[in-house]
Parts: sequence; C-alpha cells; structure tokens
Amino acid sequence: MTPDSASTLQASIDALPRLAPAIFVTGKGGVGKTTMAAGLVCAAVDAGTRAVLVEFGDGASGRRALGQARDRIEHVIIDPRRAVMQAAGPVFGSPLLAKIALGNFAMKPMINSAPALRELAVLELCRQTVVDNPGARVVFDMPATGHGVAWLRVAEQIGKLTRRGPLYDVCARVQNELLKPGRASIAVVTLPERLVLTETLELCQQLDEEVGLPVDRLVVNRVPPVPEAQALTDARRVAAAGGDVGAAAARLVEVLSVRSRMRAEVVEVLEQVALHEHARGLTRLPMAPADPHGPEVAAWLREAGAA
Repeated sequence: MTPDSASTLQASIDALPRLAPAIFVTGKGGVGKTTMAAGLVCAAVDAGTRAVLVEFGDGASGRRALGQARDRIEHVIIDPRRAVMQAAGPVFGSPLLAKIALGNFAMKPMINSAPALRELAVLELCRQTVVDNPGARVVFDMPATGHGVAWLRVAEQIGKLTRRGPLYDVCARVQNELLKPGRASIAVVTLPERLVLTETLELCQQLDEEVGLPVDRLVVNRVPPVPEAQALTDARRVAAAGGDVGAAAARLVEVLSVRSRMRAEVVEVLEQVALHEHARGLTRLPMAPADPHGPEVAAWLREAGAA
C-alpha cells in the first residue's frame, strides 16, 4: 500500500460515523442481514467489549451465522407472540399481575387483534435488553425492510394517540432511551445491484426522515473482487492456441470477462451511491465462495474501519 492510498483509506475510516451501543441491522431478505449482525457482535467481542445478538423468532439463523463464536456471545431471542406479557411485567409491577390482567378471556382477543401493541411490546423488550446490558454492544437483527420502518415508528404513533397513562409511558421510554441518535445506530445491508441499491437508498431516506435515525452504516455485501488483468490476458493467449486446453481457456476467458463487466458496473453504481445524501458510512464487503460466519465478517469490518 502506497502512502497516498494509506492516507486515503485512513480518511475514509475517520469519516465513518461512530456506532451507538444499540445497533439495528435491516435490509431486504437474502442480502446477508443476519450475517452482518453476527459480524458486528463478533467484532465487539474481539475488541474486548461485551456483545449481545438479539433475534426475533426461533434463533436458528443467528446461531448459524455466529458459527464457532456462539459460545462467547450472548444470544437473546425475543418471541413476538409472548412479548406483550413479558413487556407488561414492569408496567404492572410484577409478571404475575401482568398475567392476571392481560391473560383473561376478555383481554387476549383484544391483544391478538392489535398487532401494533405486540410491536410496541417487542420494542420495549429491546429497550430493556439494552438497559440490562450496560456497556455492551447490543445488535438487533431486524425484521424485513418494509415492516422494519413501520415497527420503529410504532412507539411515536401510539404515543400520539394515548398522550398519557402507562401505555404512553412505555412509548416515551422507547423513544427517549432507545430510538435516538447516539443511543441507537442503523446499519442497512444491501447487494451491489442497481435496483436493490435504489430501493435501499429509499429505505435510508425513510429511516432518516420518518424514524429520525440516519443510517450510520450502509453495507454493500458481496462486492465482486477486482479481476486479475494478467489472468485474462494469459487465458486469451492460451485459448488462441486451440486444442482441448485452448477450449478450456476459452471458457475461462468468458468467466473472467463476465466478472470484469460485473466489477465495472458495481464500481459505477457505488460511485453514484457514494454521492447520495443518505448514504452515510458506506462500507463494502467482499464476495465469498461460501456464506461467511460472524468472525470472518468481523475481520472484514475491522479492516474497513466499520466495526
């Protein structure tokens, strides 16, 4: 690395926003969101910081993404179906009183028919997880893109409707103690494809303008590597010789040519993305031959100064 390239890299690292203790990782399905969340907690542990990975559902995806690192990272699983009862315990003063108040035949149907209450309860459990882990990095592997924005807005919306009382107090705590710049960061994961990136930039704008949380990391996953120019030249030379070896080299020429075109298109798109006002913390992760685990992603994030 030359002195000029080293200074350019350091400048790009210094320009990345600092991550808050709580990090919400979001993006479209299949872009590597869970793997990115695992990478962030692994990077924190490698740096000597306690870390908690929070997942919604059965926890299988998180365990798979953590790989061998799962033994040294706390993995919290929040079940949305039980969230209202769990979050209501502090409101009523005890889990038993919450169960008596909310578990009767009249209240259960009302709660089940009000998904916004469940979403608020999940957010409150997220807040409690952060409070219960002071000094730790807490990373939330969020639901899919469209639902995620609505979910982060639910505390504000319910708070405006209630204006006072225990439910309003929950909304206020979530907004003031969790969903504020400096307390929470947003990491959006995307792929290096023009259409996906366009939709991702729209998501970044929504998070900034509607939720009030600007994106601190826009992570472009699976960026193809720079093809070796000499490899393509050598393959063309061997292909010109003909024969079985030449035929194999000709197929290699096709593969390398496609990769060169892919890389050129990705670079062009990323140059445009870098100029977008909502593309803060732009970070590129390489394409891997197999799905990476958290420790491998952590190494990439540290190298990019994005952890």
